[in-house]
Amino acid sequence: MRQSTRVYCWAVVCLTAAILASQLASDPAPISLGALLFWIILLMAVDLLPVSLGYNAEVMLGIPILLAVALLFPPWIAMTIAGLGAIDLREFRREIPLSRAAFNRAQLMLASGATSALLSVFRDPADDMLFRSDVSGFFIIAGIAAAAATHVLVNLSLVSIAIHFDGEVRFGQALRRMLPDPVAGFLMSYVLLSALGVVTALAYEVLPLGAAAAAAILIPTIFARISLIGARTQQELSERIRKQQHELLQATEKVFQERENERKRIAGDIHDSSLQMLAAASYSTGNAAEFLATKRTDSAAIAMQSAQDALNEAIKSLRDSLVDLRRSSVEEGGLMATIEKFADQMTTLWGTEILLEGKISNEPPIPVALAAFQILQEGVVNAMKHGGGAPVIVKMTDHEDGLVHIVVEDDGPGFNPEVDAGIDHVGVRLMKERAARVGGHVSFHSGIGRGTRVEAILPGGVGR
Repeated sequence: MRQSTRVYCWAVVCLTAAILASQLASDPAPISLGALLFWIILLMAVDLLPVSLGYNAEVMLGIPILLAVALLFPPWIAMTIAGLGAIDLREFRREIPLSRAAFNRAQLMLASGATSALLSVFRDPADDMLFRSDVSGFFIIAGIAAAAATHVLVNLSLVSIAIHFDGEVRFGQALRRMLPDPVAGFLMSYVLLSALGVVTALAYEVLPLGAAAAAAILIPTIFARISLIGARTQQELSERIRKQQHELLQATEKVFQERENERKRIAGDIHDSSLQMLAAASYSTGNAAEFLATKRTDSAAIAMQSAQDALNEAIKSLRDSLVDLRRSSVEEGGLMATIEKFADQMTTLWGTEILLEGKISNEPPIPVALAAFQILQEGVVNAMKHGGGAPVIVKMTDHEDGLVHIVVEDDGPGFNPEVDAGIDHVGVRLMKERAARVGGHVSFHSGIGRGTRVEAILPGGVGR
């Protein structure tokens, strides 16, 4: 908060205190402690439940209570009830500074005091009725409307000035920001709440057991608001679930398409590399046999060496293809069983030990399981390629909040992520894309001589 804003807030607080003191000195109207506590507690109860207007604006249910208090009591009592009954949970959470908290109460007290002062022309201290009998109904309605408008204008004006000081924007611009859009909907809601305040004041003043009558009017409104809160929460949760299901469906379709494309690519690689190498090995062994038949042992040895080289290349290519084929499948036993089987195969193929730690208790959705398995495979293969034969450690956990946590680390030579191209950048990009596709992320930690750590955090299901 800017220093100018802080000075303005305390100035409004001091002005409010001065007006309250002067009102108390000039009009020390008596009020029972029970009545004072009744309205303060009622305001506290409803002030915690803002009414959503449905277009990014909220109106407090305290408005009808404040208007009722302004109709029933002189300004200093209305200001006292507004100041003591106003509740802002941000104060208890220490989310706003003391100056702003004091200002929020002060501007509400000023608005309530101005409203009460304007409505005082309708009160007759010698009469038990709420409104003076010599004033026509039209002027009473007009006066109540003017008082409600005064409450809004004082409130919005004081807050807009604070926004002006805090954000260095013009007062008019700040005031326009305060008004919800559409304004007509806001005004209609305000009129209805003001009418509720008038009915509450009449019930309190005229009916027997007035406090109970006023509470009987407002308490159903409170329960209705609680029901609306529950319905809105349920709607938001349903919308979030629908959105996540849609994203998971898209991820599933993209993963399956990616699997199909990978299989086609692998089939082409096998045809263009492994089969060609095997054909070359077969051709070389045939030549070696002919050379041996003609006693040309040197040529036969060269041919056999060529065949052996071709076979080695074919084995290497088939091993890479096997890794690629396993990259897009999750076994029927689930993600954990698939990881264990993959670790056994990679240990056999590469001769490097893979240590599995932890477990995944709750099976994630198929897109998340596929993404987790693909990321883990990419990390394990990179560790085997660049880890210098060091053991690879794979850690897996799923947390109570639904997150799947996978770590692949090795004690190899490591690399400098900023300057070293020691890892497959295409593989790194694919890992990041696969994690982002299901709403997760991947991070890489390494350094020269400090090994490499790949960490993936993925959503295990619908977030709670």
